[in-house]
Amino acid sequence: MENRLHGLIPEAWYPRALQQSPDWLWFVDQDGEEPLGVAPADNAGARLSGRVYAADLPELEDACVELVRDGRAFTLDFRVVLRSGRLLWLEGKGYPLEDGHAVIAARDITAFKQQEERLSRLAYYDALTGLPNRRLFQDRFMQALYMAKRYHHKLAVLYLDMDDFKQVNDSFGHAAGDELLILAASRLSHSIREPDTVCRLGGDEFVLLLQQFEIKEDILKIGRRIGDALSQPFDIGGRGIRISSSIGASFYPDDGKDLDTLLKCADAAMYASKQRGKNRLELFSEP
Repeated sequence: MENRLHGLIPEAWYPRALQQSPDWLWFVDQDGEEPLGVAPADNAGARLSGRVYAADLPELEDACVELVRDGRAFTLDFRVVLRSGRLLWLEGKGYPLEDGHAVIAARDITAFKQQEERLSRLAYYDALTGLPNRRLFQDRFMQALYMAKRYHHKLAVLYLDMDDFKQVNDSFGHAAGDELLILAASRLSHSIREPDTVCRLGGDEFVLLLQQFEIKEDILKIGRRIGDALSQPFDIGGRGIRISSSIGASFYPDDGKDLDTLLKCADAAMYASKQRGKNRLELFSEP
């Protein structure tokens, strides 16, 4: 039955049938050319190189060269740009055929990638403010520490606590408190430089990692800028709410050579700031 049916199907039907498939298919010859490409209906006939997102193309091209030259199969995730401009993630698998030819079959994994990104955000970012959480902060600190050790750079860790934040929750409600945290996080993000990181530890506590500075006075300037930004009134529900912040700073390698030690020192300096009147930055010093 199968052979009889095969003989009755016109060859022209095969590409038409493939074009109705949600999967993508490219044949590649020994010169790396693509004499035939089959894609979903609205992208039929699209060349692989003409559709792949520019940042992903070099790795895919290298894999294709090894595929047709050495017969080395591959599995690779890459993005393609549809004629509509929409971006899709594909999982492509390359297989060698005969005489230096190869085939690349790919399937749409966009939904999987989007879910992966959502899970990543849950794992590494604070749900309320969108800032990095402690886990991502630790990762960035380790990267910065490696560079600091290698090139003898300094690092600073700032521990920030918003003064009398509980009064905001008690007076205006937790929704107002949450909105204040979101706005404060935005101001903090705009007060630091490109290589720096601000993280929400929880509640009204934030920690900052500052890099690429020469002297401690540079950190004092950033601290003053942060304090000024947070002391400006916040418009929340038509109310102008004012709040200040107490900040403590510690330095690598002077005050510690690991994150836990630097956080403890910065935390101690922050409490010293509160004891000395709040709304100020204190540098860690040994008791």
